[in-house]
Amino acid sequence: MIRRHHLIEEAKAELDLAYEEVKRAEKSVMDLEFQYNERMKDIPSGSPIFFELNQEKEAKQEQHMLDMLYDVQNQSAQRFAMVSASFAIVSSVNDEQMSVDLIRRIMFREDFLRRHKVEIEKAIREFHRGLRDYMRKESNESADKRVRLNWGKLEELTARQSGEVEAIAS
Repeated sequence: MIRRHHLIEEAKAELDLAYEEVKRAEKSVMDLEFQYNERMKDIPSGSPIFFELNQEKEAKQEQHMLDMLYDVQNQSAQRFAMVSASFAIVSSVNDEQMSVDLIRRIMFREDFLRRHKVEIEKAIREFHRGLRDYMRKESNESADKRVRLNWGKLEELTARQSGEVEAIAS
């Protein structure tokens, strides 16, 4: 029996959607660039009309929020990578401690880990056991919910870690 990994499928779908949104927005921005360049090609570059049209073009391009879409796409890619790597580790590394160590290393920075070691260790072990059971014993809805719940705990911890990084950077 082939077990479906819904969490991976959803992370991949989220990444695909983010990619499509970025692609759509980039095309719209490029279309605006072309349209305005055509309108502005015979206007002297130092003239007030040229300046006004250029500002109008840039304002319209900013409405597509490309920077925000790139951030969403990056977050989706990171999430997909983390989910996939964690699933790969649990499915391929037989030793639980080694598996837990590998997941911890790819998801958490040392400074955050030192401050939240017990909480992180517990969350990873619960995720690991739930996913291992799902993969080897029971791939039912209840087991899937347990995997999702435990993954959610890990994502909450990584979000806290990101929040601390952002607070330090400010």
